[in-house]
Amino acid sequence: MFNIGIIEFLVIFFFLILFIKPNEFPNIFKNLGLMYRKINQFLSNLKFDLSEIELNKDLKINKIKQNKNNGLSRSSKRTKK
Repeated sequence: MFNIGIIEFLVIFFFLILFIKPNEFPNIFKNLGLMYRKINQFLSNLKFDLSEIELNKDLKINKIKQNKNNGLSRSSKRTKK
């Protein structure tokens, strides 16, 4: 998802070791996990909402096309009479 390679991961881990006390690691990793979960949940909800909007847009377009075709067929029947 974030395209983090092994080198980037090692650099981040190195700076964590330098600047953070080892007894704070569990809390930091817990908070990072919660943040990651919330971001993933937000993104999946966003994808669902966008697909729902796209579906509604397609349904409206199809309804307009159907109404247009029904109107054309009615007018052609009137002109034939």
